[in-house]
Amino acid sequence: MADLAAGPQDESLARGGLRHLAAILAAPFHALEWTLTRVLTVPVKPVWRWLDKLAPRFEQTLARKVISVTLFPVMMTLAVIIGFALVKHGLTGNALAFLFLYFIAMGLLLAPLERLMPWSRKWLHGEDSGTDLLAILSTMAGAILLGPLSVFLTAWLVSWIHGRMPEDAIRSFWPGALHPVLQVFLLLLVMDFFRYWYHRWMHAVPVMWRWHSVHHSSARMYWFNGVRSHPIEGFVQNLLWVVPYTLIQAPAEIVFVAGMVSRVIGRFQHTNVDARFGPLEYVFSAPDNHRYHHSKIAAVGNRNYGGDFIVWDHLFGTFHLPRGQRPSDDIGIGDLPDYPQTWLGLMLAPFNNRMWRRGKAL
Repeated sequence: MADLAAGPQDESLARGGLRHLAAILAAPFHALEWTLTRVLTVPVKPVWRWLDKLAPRFEQTLARKVISVTLFPVMMTLAVIIGFALVKHGLTGNALAFLFLYFIAMGLLLAPLERLMPWSRKWLHGEDSGTDLLAILSTMAGAILLGPLSVFLTAWLVSWIHGRMPEDAIRSFWPGALHPVLQVFLLLLVMDFFRYWYHRWMHAVPVMWRWHSVHHSSARMYWFNGVRSHPIEGFVQNLLWVVPYTLIQAPAEIVFVAGMVSRVIGRFQHTNVDARFGPLEYVFSAPDNHRYHHSKIAAVGNRNYGGDFIVWDHLFGTFHLPRGQRPSDDIGIGDLPDYPQTWLGLMLAPFNNRMWRRGKAL
């Protein structure tokens, strides 16, 4: 009887020992995350406090109203103009460098506007910038480590297609006679068809949702965390994108400019700026319809899958933007209230079978 009584106690002690060991191993990652968050937030806190005090007075100004309706069209127009200027003499290292500078400039613009004219004041409070920065870095590291495999598969697929189809037939896939700006938006629309079904698949298939849930884990949306994702999801996505890009055969310059425009749309999807899109909410994957996509309620969140456009959601019956209503700012993963919020926790979350079993039992 004594042995039987000791069994559960020994098991409990073993579990406690494993948790203690896990905490020790995780401590350096948590320290790095805490440090990065402080480095990113502490220097700007005085500026944020000053802008928070200005926000009530800014609320009723003409400048706020003008910014709210012009910010997105202006940034989109600039992306197209600057993009074509960068590739005028071909794709170079300067074009890539300026691309990074453009998105840094977007952050320097959107971050203060989120304080002056926030869509949700609740979302102004968060200590997750270090988490999101590590998520970006890990995705980049994953791309570097797994990049050779992606390059090999891309080259193999191109060779396979070109070995079975005449060159003229491949070139005829893309309407190169169209105006370049129309080609950019046509490419975004065509690629978004594949992106729509991939995104919908990530939500519908439980195994794939484990990876994609990392993107939905944040309790707030702001301009920087649209890139939060698991590196393995990014790798799978990059492999799948090879197929349509190879088949479409759009010019490299069009692909580059389309990528710039897509990144602008992505930043606005997650921004906490109270930008008014009006009719554009029914064309692009814009802030309000994307906020519904991040709802804790699965029946609401499993809508609005479009990445750049929302057109395919209209056609396939998944568009959701009720008139006269406002999306909730209570977002996240509703059936997993204990979903981790640290970077290490996010990276391990897809493998945490116990958490996922608890989620099903809720």
